[in-house]
Amino acid sequence: MALRLKSRELPMVQFRAVLPEWLGPGGECFIEIDARAGGAINSAYVASAESLMLRARIMDRKTRKVTDDAEYVAADNANAKAIGRGRFETLYDSCVIEWRSNILTEDDDGKAVPITCDRATFVELSDQPIPEIAKALTQFESKVLDAGKMISQDDEETVKN
Repeated sequence: MALRLKSRELPMVQFRAVLPEWLGPGGECFIEIDARAGGAINSAYVASAESLMLRARIMDRKTRKVTDDAEYVAADNANAKAIGRGRFETLYDSCVIEWRSNILTEDDDGKAVPITCDRATFVELSDQPIPEIAKALTQFESKVLDAGKMISQDDEETVKN
C-alpha cells in the first residue's frame, strides 16, 4: 500500500507587469499571472529543477567532447538557450495556475490577434528578444521564489519557538 499523505497548501502569488503599449492593442499592455510559491517549498518545482540540472550536466558533458572550436561554441550556446527555456518550463509546469495578457501577435494573414495564454506561448515569450518581456518574466520568477522562501522562513521561526 502506497502512502497518500496530504500535500502542503502553497500560497498563491499574483503577479502583474505593465508592458510597452506597442506590444498591445493600444493603451495599457499587460501580463498577469496567478501562481503557486516556488523553490524548496514546492516539491514539483524541486523535482523539475533537479531534472533540468541533470539535463544541463549531460549537455555540458557532451559539449566538452566537441573538439572543433566553432562547433563547441555553437553547442554551448544552444545548451544555454535550452536551459533558459527549461527554467521557464519548470516555472510554468510547477507554479503557474493561470495567466492573462493582451499582447498582440500576427496570424498567418498578418492580422493582429491576441496571444493564446497557454504553456507553449508562455515558454515562447521567454525566448523573445524583447527586454521588457524578459524583465517581466524574470521579476515573476523572483516573486514566486521569494514567496517560497518566506514560507520556509516562517516555518523556521515556528520551529524555533
